Amino acid sequence: MSTSALPLAQPKRRIDADTRFEAIDFVNRVNFLFDRWQPEELLAAFSNDVIVDHPLGRSAGKEELAAFLKGYEPITHGVRRHNCNHVIDAGPGDDIIVTYYILLIRIAPSSEASNLKSAAMRIMEYDEHLPKLISYAMVTDRLTRTEAGDWRVRHKRVENVAEDKPFHF
Repeated sequence: MSTSALPLAQPKRRIDADTRFEAIDFVNRVNFLFDRWQPEELLAAFSNDVIVDHPLGRSAGKEELAAFLKGYEPITHGVRRHNCNHVIDAGPGDDIIVTYYILLIRIAPSSEASNLKSAAMRIMEYDEHLPKLISYAMVTDRLTRTEAGDWRVRHKRVENVAEDKPFHF
């Protein structure tokens, strides 16, 4: 089950504009679930047979993904994800492949991240020189549709990661 997309190659199958829009919107919404740390909704965005290949490990199936997310959670607090340069390609069967860059920006220390929810209309200032770009990666998501027509991530691959580890606090 490969997610290796060739973003510069011409698509093998034309992806219509509605599907392209839905796919980009879906992966952006999944990343908002990471930002707000909504693990139940996040797990629901993945297929039951999901595979996640990440520099911190591989998980297969929702049970392994749930365990992975539990360990990953601490570095998500106070971080916002910014996705760009989405490229949409045809995948196996009716699946599609979305390849994009993701920038993780620390906007608050983890210990103060909960304040972001209650102070939405206030400028937050910290001594840690924030906001700060803490990570860059290339992500490839293989999306599949459910019988109801909703998207799910079937395979997520995170690679080409560069980090500023001191800001993972």
